Amino acid sequence: MGPLCLLAVLALSAHCGWLREKEDFRLDRTLESPEAVARAVIAGMGAGNFDALKHLAVTEAEFRDIVWPRLPASRPERNLPMEYVWSDHMAKSDANLRARLAGWQDRGFVLVALTFKGGTEDYGTFKVHRETVLVLKDRDAHEQTGRLFGSIIEHKGRFKVFSYIVD
Repeated sequence: MGPLCLLAVLALSAHCGWLREKEDFRLDRTLESPEAVARAVIAGMGAGNFDALKHLAVTEAEFRDIVWPRLPASRPERNLPMEYVWSDHMAKSDANLRARLAGWQDRGFVLVALTFKGGTEDYGTFKVHRETVLVLKDRDAHEQTGRLFGSIIEHKGRFKVFSYIVD
C-alpha cells in the first residue's frame, strides 16, 4: 500500500470513528465528587446490589484505554500483559466486594466524612485517591470509621471507584 492509500485509509478510519484520540476517552457512569461516590457505594451496600456496585467501578475498557497506558507495569520491559493485570485486579476487587457485601448490616448509614489515608497519586491524565476511609453515622447517631472500598479514580474532574480492594 502506498503512502497516499495509507493516508486515505487512516482518514477514513478516523472519520468513521475507528480511531479515537486518547483525549476522547472518558470514564463512564462517573459522579461529581468522591463523597458522591461514597454515598452511591453506601446505597448499593444497603440494597445488597452487587451489580450496581460493580457498575460504580472502573471497567475493563476504561482500564485498558485510560489507566493501563500510564501505569509503570505497562512498560515493555516489565513484560506484563494488560489482560493478566486486569484479571488479577478484577478478581481481587470482586472478592473484596463480595466479602464486604456479605458482612454488611444496613443500619441506615449516612456519610459524615471521607479521607484518603494513602494520599493521591497523579498519573498525568488521571489521579488515584488511595485508601479511602469513611466516617459513617447510623440511624442511632453512632459513628463508625472504616473502609468499604479501596481507591477512587479521578478523570477529567469526575470520579468513580477504582477498586474494592482493601488491604
